[in-house]
Amino acid sequence: MNYHSINDLVELCHKNNAQIWQVIMMDNAHERMVSEDKIFENMRLMYKAMKTADNNYDKSLKSPSRMAGGDGELMYQYNKSGRNICGDFVGMVMEKALKMGESNACMRRIVAAPTAGSCGVIPAVFISYETYFKALLIASGIGAVIAENASIAGASGGCQAEIGSASAMAAAGLTFLQGGDSLQIVNSSALALKSMLGLACDPVC
Repeated sequence: MNYHSINDLVELCHKNNAQIWQVIMMDNAHERMVSEDKIFENMRLMYKAMKTADNNYDKSLKSPSRMAGGDGELMYQYNKSGRNICGDFVGMVMEKALKMGESNACMRRIVAAPTAGSCGVIPAVFISYETYFKALLIASGIGAVIAENASIAGASGGCQAEIGSASAMAAAGLTFLQGGDSLQIVNSSALALKSMLGLACDPVC
């Protein structure tokens, strides 16, 4: 990997006069020794898996513990009522995140993005936005930096490592989709991660 920090990503963008998704794609293609078209095809397959998991949501299913299931449908009905004070987009993201998490808990198709425990975050944002490949590349690059320098595993880093990293990845991709440049993309990622500090299940020290 040619980048090992967020700053590396920004510097490579400036050095190559490239957007952040291009830097990540070129590096990924070089590391895996495949064409850039192949990288995009892999992104399409990942997005298709996310869409399939969302489309195949079954409101009648319950997890083995009987504690999860059906809440995605309740959120869908609540959004349809027009009473969600968060607005249409955030309401839809909440609904998709619940559905993805419940599909995971009910042992359906699991979309680990970047982990099974945080599976609802990235798919929910990008499925709701309906545009994806370049944003998914950016999310993967941010996740790679976090995994190399810290952790994306809830077992070792608590919720900040798992949900925090997924939120940072989603924020980076969403900022790109909103027209952000490389510096705005990495800053949004950092802000999302900082906002997750101190979650109740994070390990002390």
